[in-house]
Amino acid sequence: MKIFNKIYNISGIFALLIAVLFFASCEKIETEGSYSPMAYFESVQALVNTESGKYDIKVKLSKPAQKDITIKMEFVGDVVENEHYSVESKEIKIPAGSSEGILPVTILNENIWDEELDFRVILAPGTDYAVDPKQNSELKIKFTKDIILPVLSFVSNTDNEHTNPFLAEKLTFNLSFDSPLLADTYVALNIEGDLTIGRDFLINGGNTNKITLNKGLTSYSFDLLINKKDIGGYNKTLKLTLSNDGVKYYGVSQEKASFTIRVTDPAVDFTPVMKSAALLGGSGNQIEQAIKATDGTWSGKIVINCGPNSSKLNYLKSYRNLSYTSAFLCNSNAPGGDVLRLADMLNFATTDTVIADYGVGKTTRFFTPSDSLLRFVALGENPLKGTVTSSPQKFKAKLVLKANWETGTNGNKQWHVDSKSTGGVIANSVYPTFSTIEVELVKLEGTYDFTLATPEVVFDAWFRSSSPYFMKNLPSVLAVVKTGDLYKISYRYTPK
Repeated sequence: MKIFNKIYNISGIFALLIAVLFFASCEKIETEGSYSPMAYFESVQALVNTESGKYDIKVKLSKPAQKDITIKMEFVGDVVENEHYSVESKEIKIPAGSSEGILPVTILNENIWDEELDFRVILAPGTDYAVDPKQNSELKIKFTKDIILPVLSFVSNTDNEHTNPFLAEKLTFNLSFDSPLLADTYVALNIEGDLTIGRDFLINGGNTNKITLNKGLTSYSFDLLINKKDIGGYNKTLKLTLSNDGVKYYGVSQEKASFTIRVTDPAVDFTPVMKSAALLGGSGNQIEQAIKATDGTWSGKIVINCGPNSSKLNYLKSYRNLSYTSAFLCNSNAPGGDVLRLADMLNFATTDTVIADYGVGKTTRFFTPSDSLLRFVALGENPLKGTVTSSPQKFKAKLVLKANWETGTNGNKQWHVDSKSTGGVIANSVYPTFSTIEVELVKLEGTYDFTLATPEVVFDAWFRSSSPYFMKNLPSVLAVVKTGDLYKISYRYTPK
């Protein structure tokens, strides 16, 4: 037992001696500085005014470096290098003997338009230094800036804009900034409603809803072209709303950011001029037609049968009278009367020529029919007033020799015999023709007003023809104006 205690005492003394030697060794390392220094930021947060254009990131060591040390860093957050900031390196070199280093950061003030940019710098671990996450290992840089963004808006903001798709109008919209735009960017037009870009309309001639805007702009205009549609009764809406689409260089007005357009082609009501039943029991209603005279009055009145075209809205449809059975591709009471009185513009020698027209020697309906010649376009959204137009087109008629055409008793006249054998279709006739005349309607424009005490349709029509028979039969009192090879005649329609 005594021997055991002696051994135990010797062991304790030996352990104590080892402990003393160990701590003495540690004290020697501390003194000689053989351990790696701790790297840390001077602060965990910095407030930086972006207008200063710079900021110095400072890193410190827990003790002076015994040799050159390179501290590596990572830049994270919303910031984008070379857009919001720039640095020559993402390392700080601390020379031997020094305990701190600086990394200059250039702040690109002109590109910063966000007060909440997340800009963080994190120390990366290295072999020559230590990083303790609990000791300023991350620096958050908070930008300060008085950001006053330009505000974009429509110059006028009305919800009562209207256009008719038949007119294929180009609408111009004006935008404005309340201060110059700060950078090159774009504006997006959010599209709502019944119309589709590309199919129904174009913006600046294309089918993109984004418009490029250049730095320094205070105003901008863009065009919206409505693609033409010939659809009476068409009624759609198109709403454009300005959007910066996430771009932070400008703001959008809350009050003047939208523009609504009604794209409508109101159905025209022809009732005011359709008052009397058609002549001779035909279709439609009587309407009185006159041509403008040299003294400014309306002369040469005739009555034709007209009516609205139920299958093609906003067109005035004319009808032949039952007493006229034409040989020219148009049978009894077929649609397409000569609303322009083309035959009155011709001159034929009474001894040798005539335009074939079954059943009557003189008529104003020789030409191939025009089913719906006059197109009515409402003024805005009022169907009782507007404009009248027509597509350019050509009219033809055949000329036949007069010999034997109208001689003999009625039942034996050539037109009567031919009508029976062809069913009134001159194309099937074997009777000789010597010429075909063609008259071209170059353009037609005018107005209608059904709100007047005497509702009226007034328009001018321009014609041309190479035929020597053209424009020889109109009375001299009528105001036919010739300019070059064009002849202009003014017409007026009123209810009978």
